[in-house]
Amino acid sequence: MQSTPVPERRCYCGKRYQTVSSLGRHSRACPASLPDCKHLLELLAYMEPQPIPGDLFHRALLPLRTWNENGNETRERVFQLPAMFASTERLDAAVKNIIDTSAVKVSIGSTIPDADQAPLWAYRDLELPESSRTFLRNSLESQDSDCRELEAARLVFNGFPIPDLDANFVQNGRVFFPLVVPQLQRLPMDKLLEDELPRMVEICISVSYFGDHHTKNKALALGQAIASRIALSPLALSVQLRQITLSLLNGKTVSFSLLPKTDRKGNSQRAEALLLHAQQAIEHGRISEAWALVKQWTPLYAAQPSSLENIMTSRLDYMKGKLHRFQGHFEVARRYFEPLFNQYPPPREQFSSGLHLIAIYSELGLWEKAKAVIDKIQIFTDRQRRLHRLAQAELSLSRGLCEFPDDLGLAKELFAGLANEYDSLVPCGKTMRRNFFRVCFGLAVIGHLKRQGQPEFGVVRCLNEWKLAYEASRGCLVAEEGFPDLVCHLSMAQVKSSFREPGPDLRQDLERTQQIWSTLSSQTLEQRFFFTNLGTRWVDMVSEWLEQSGMPRIVPPWRPSTVREEQ
Repeated sequence: MQSTPVPERRCYCGKRYQTVSSLGRHSRACPASLPDCKHLLELLAYMEPQPIPGDLFHRALLPLRTWNENGNETRERVFQLPAMFASTERLDAAVKNIIDTSAVKVSIGSTIPDADQAPLWAYRDLELPESSRTFLRNSLESQDSDCRELEAARLVFNGFPIPDLDANFVQNGRVFFPLVVPQLQRLPMDKLLEDELPRMVEICISVSYFGDHHTKNKALALGQAIASRIALSPLALSVQLRQITLSLLNGKTVSFSLLPKTDRKGNSQRAEALLLHAQQAIEHGRISEAWALVKQWTPLYAAQPSSLENIMTSRLDYMKGKLHRFQGHFEVARRYFEPLFNQYPPPREQFSSGLHLIAIYSELGLWEKAKAVIDKIQIFTDRQRRLHRLAQAELSLSRGLCEFPDDLGLAKELFAGLANEYDSLVPCGKTMRRNFFRVCFGLAVIGHLKRQGQPEFGVVRCLNEWKLAYEASRGCLVAEEGFPDLVCHLSMAQVKSSFREPGPDLRQDLERTQQIWSTLSSQTLEQRFFFTNLGTRWVDMVSEWLEQSGMPRIVPPWRPSTVREEQ
């Protein structure tokens, strides 16, 4: 006969005992056996097997930030959570008890609590041992197990940050992302209450800021499905706008229809649509069209804009700064980016504003200002770390092209390291591909400078580097050749002009350069200033070297802009 397995004699704190009586004596005195502690441990058992931020529990005490119909921030309780999360004293006692009894492992917190007076445990991560997880799950009846699983999911959803409402959206979102995705994948949405559905759509949109493209698209598809169950909800449009954003990042062309002015919240969505449309115009070099789109938006009541409209105004300022930079109006552009970079609390555009400022200061030769931004900028992700190093490399290259040739060594070291990193990544979207082009362009410029004036056998590698830069430019999901391709052709022509017998390749590169420039000029496509140094110092240096060799100048020299006002 098979023997019946003996139930594990184990307390909720994790301690094991030989006899039922010894376990009973311990459990009666152990705080981990108290109802709230036991409940909390069971919730942990139905979350992902990893350190869980104590901040997740602390967030459940506070009403959620959300936007009301007037586009202003308000707070409300959305998710149906266990009763202990309605009482600071009960939750505080329960968390402290599971920590004091060593029921969980405690480590330094991975999130930043969004409160001035958060308890110490909100700054810690709590991890349930795997043996305790198994014990807790096995100790629950099927009905109780389903209940705890749903409660754990609601708790995770409640804690996930929302952009523009959570000051630490990026860093906290990265921590909560691996917790929320499995819950979204396995939870039947029909178990959620009707009042919880709008927040779930917002969470799906927020999740789409993290992970790979497949995960982002799945989150948005789920958000779209949930939004379709909500009558007369503007959230379906919010999902659509986010899907358009991802499509643009993947190099797709999207058709737009102008949204009417409705209420303040709808007016903010209209601003978002105009910004996306303007970004698409920029992608094709149609800067004037982008300006016309940006000018179409104003707050519904200019004298008293809503909080959401104020956020959109900041984004419009960011876009205006970009447009001025891409037209070579660097002095005007910095007046938009400097306030955004120094604003507190920081807007979503702060990191990107810092990168634009570094580029602008580099173009203007304001080395100390550029270095100050590099030192001050905050970095939270691997992607941001790469962009930060790329900005450093371009600053060093700018200095090397001017009066500091020794900086070329540092620039080459940074570019080479980034080239290895980007080689190991799967290219996804325009942004990553363009960043790889920037790296290849930087290495080609440095190689060109070091081999300038060398005999023919010394420039073969230089030509190969420019060919690699050209291939990287053609890989940027742009159909037609543009100004970056023009610069590659022009640079290769200059290298070939140093040959004793240049041959027909030189003429072909110059002819192609002239064709691209004529096309850009005739269609008023403005792409010259998209990349640091490319349309300013470098194209001028190469053009001057070619002129010295008796070649005609194709691209007019760059002169600092005298534009003072918005277009």
